[in-house]
Amino acid sequence: MKLKIVIMFVFIAGISSYVGAQSKSILEELARPNEAGAVVTINSDSKINALIGKGNFFDPAAENELLVKGYRIQIYSGNQRQSRDEANAKAKEFKEYFPNTATYVKYTAPIWRLRVGDFQTNEEAVFFMQEMKKKLPSLGSEMYIVSDEVKVITE
Repeated sequence: MKLKIVIMFVFIAGISSYVGAQSKSILEELARPNEAGAVVTINSDSKINALIGKGNFFDPAAENELLVKGYRIQIYSGNQRQSRDEANAKAKEFKEYFPNTATYVKYTAPIWRLRVGDFQTNEEAVFFMQEMKKKLPSLGSEMYIVSDEVKVITE
């Protein structure tokens, strides 16, 4: 019980001193002895230490994005050694015809998939897929609509 209290005290003391001294990283503050002489030792990779205190790791443009249930068009899937390269090549080919449409190359073991678009309704996806088949007939046999979480831009 006493150990838990000491650990909690050390943590709170470390956090409160960190708030007062923003120029040092939290790791440096925790490694410094507090009033009771306690020191916290954190064993972590130097790459992780370098990221601490760097702020938001996410894309600031994502603040205006919302994930909702919607639809995408899957135009490739494969589970061979070269499937990743094929998915990326097809994504590049797709972007030549539809540069303003998002592409998503994802790996869910053991399959690489290429999905395109962020459609809120099935009708939007059907209409776009018809346009795709006109411009990319070679991918027509692999195209189908899938339910997915899609990005919607908010104002």
